[in-house]
Amino acid sequence: MSGIYLSLVVIIVLNLVILSIPSPCYAGSKDISIRDEKFVDKNGREVILHGINMVCKDKSRNYIGNWDEIDFNKLREWGINCIRLGIIWDGLEPSPGFINEGYLKGIDRFIELSSCNNIFVILDMHQDLYTHKFGGDGAPEWAVLDGGNPHIHFGGIWSDAYFTSPAIKTAFDNFWNNTLISDGSGLQDHYALCWKSIAERYKDNPVVIGYDIMNEPFIGSDIDKVWEAMKTKFLEKTRLYNSLEELEKSWFDLNKRLEIMNELTDIEDYKEIMDSTEDIYKAFEGDKLMPFYRKVVSAIREIDKGTLLFLEPSVSANIGVYSGIEKIDDLQVYSPHAYDPLTDSPFMENSDYNRISAILGRHKDTQNRLGIPMLIGEWGAFGRSKDVKEIALFIVKAMEELKCSETYWAYSGYRELEDSEYIDAIRRPYPVYTAGDLVYYRFDAERRSFICEWREETDSDTVIYLPGISKDIKLQPSYRFSTERVDQSNAEYVMIPSDFRNKRIEISL
Repeated sequence: MSGIYLSLVVIIVLNLVILSIPSPCYAGSKDISIRDEKFVDKNGREVILHGINMVCKDKSRNYIGNWDEIDFNKLREWGINCIRLGIIWDGLEPSPGFINEGYLKGIDRFIELSSCNNIFVILDMHQDLYTHKFGGDGAPEWAVLDGGNPHIHFGGIWSDAYFTSPAIKTAFDNFWNNTLISDGSGLQDHYALCWKSIAERYKDNPVVIGYDIMNEPFIGSDIDKVWEAMKTKFLEKTRLYNSLEELEKSWFDLNKRLEIMNELTDIEDYKEIMDSTEDIYKAFEGDKLMPFYRKVVSAIREIDKGTLLFLEPSVSANIGVYSGIEKIDDLQVYSPHAYDPLTDSPFMENSDYNRISAILGRHKDTQNRLGIPMLIGEWGAFGRSKDVKEIALFIVKAMEELKCSETYWAYSGYRELEDSEYIDAIRRPYPVYTAGDLVYYRFDAERRSFICEWREETDSDTVIYLPGISKDIKLQPSYRFSTERVDQSNAEYVMIPSDFRNKRIEISL
């Protein structure tokens, strides 16, 4: 700590020598809980979780990434205070009933590196396309009951296979039906026992604050009903095509897909297309997804009663379909993803601001209905895309307005991210801990300025992360504060003690 306390309102030119010391964004105890729709720490402070996804999908590495101390040091330097760390069922239970200790030791290493860098961990049982057998990740082959159906994938994006592959649809159907395997247990029973073993291992680990039970749950064969409903509504709302067949053929041509999305300039038309599938998805969530969640939650709670549970809606919520997910646990978090339909395409720079706003707004509606905290588990996925900085910053602004937590998809190496045009959307100022009620905060990347307002209700410091050394700090009403440098970097934390008054801070970077 600098040891310098400043009288305010004041403008400071920070030409001070600030000692390099550990940041106050510690993960020293399992103290993240929830109060109403907020994350809170043991001191009653509101917490914003600002994180990033770290998921290794490479079967040849047994799904263990090659991240090391440098990667985690960079995350700390960027102000990241949590990671969504992928666990792959295939790595965890390679044969029925056998829990792979070697795999978990690899996961342990990343949790240890997180702890050393004051980063919390949310464990995410990840899947894409159900299994590596179909070009994705998730289930081990013994748990892939596809009925011998073919895996057919056409279209220019990996996720198109959800619509085109009979094998994927059947495999999910059997999972949701808890179909028995040769040992007499159901697929979901095995999955729940995997989570029980995870809970046993990490229930007392102060760094592991949450379990994300399944990544992007997929509806199975009823996707065919969804697809028909969407196509029919699209034809009703536009004049671009004359038949369902013509529309479907064009959708799986990436160049024509952009033309289709550009046709949806009216956000109300877009919402109506999403709404045409709502009843189908809510039936899936009510009849299949929620009973599955109850089974897994029951297994976890036999062992671990204190870790947060991050429950995702159907993957359809990613693009703005309302979810019917229910609240089933006192420590439950709503954890949807938010992606424009052009995500993963070569046209991400054409993502639509109105669609993104609608998607996030609907997530907020569902959060309010449930009355629980929300963490946007995935957003972005910009990779090496160009001309996406403004889109990334727009999403950040929208999430700031919602005051929600989030984890960016995905960590691709610190060099690639630092060189990206959208790094400011990840390495940005935010209130880590608020000693009371967070009213408003906003980062203006162009002006390099940050504003935050809060009402103090607890006797603890408010802590704000800054990605660079501050030039000017104005605090109203006048009060003392201090700063701490993050190791040898230019990043720092600002700590403002509470005196139970409403406060506003303006910072120039």
